[in-house]
Amino acid sequence: MELHSLKDSFDRVAKKRKVSYSKTHEVTDLIVQEINKAIKVMQSSTLEYKSELAELKKKLQEVSPLNQLEGAQKELNIALIKYPKALEKVLNPDISKAYQNIEFDSPIVNQIIASHFYRQGLFEVGDCFIAEAQDAEAAVAMRSLFQELYQMLEAMKSQNLEPALKWAAANSNKLKENGSDLQLRIHHLQFVKILQKGSRDEAL
Repeated sequence: MELHSLKDSFDRVAKKRKVSYSKTHEVTDLIVQEINKAIKVMQSSTLEYKSELAELKKKLQEVSPLNQLEGAQKELNIALIKYPKALEKVLNPDISKAYQNIEFDSPIVNQIIASHFYRQGLFEVGDCFIAEAQDAEAAVAMRSLFQELYQMLEAMKSQNLEPALKWAAANSNKLKENGSDLQLRIHHLQFVKILQKGSRDEAL
């Protein structure tokens, strides 16, 4: 029910905005129309412009654009003022009620941060962080995995696929369990590389 009332408040704001927008265009178009009429009359007349300008001023006063625009804008402002109050009733702004009072697990957080550094290849930064956190034991295995990964990537940049092939062979069972065809892809790259060198017999 509360969400329905919130939606109703939003719909009222949207409706008032639409009315204000339409009224603004309506009044603007009317003013432009009256001005264009006056210009045409003045262009086709040899008389002085004072009388026509006075007539234009009179018509614009009758239109009363400011009063019309102020009325629509006032209604929109009222709806806009009420909407935040409706939001506060439905959505509690007290952020302290949105969290649970649980114990902060520092080792887990440290591992996540260190993992991020190692994943980005920032090994020195990761080592420095682990040293400051005094949790080196948990980071040793994690660091070695990412370091091995980056060593393979650097080797591949130099067209050396041997480290990647050795790693894929050593972890072939895990790759199969995960449905990965990484080993096949690396062999494919190796095959293409050998062919590009012109050594067809070696490729076969």
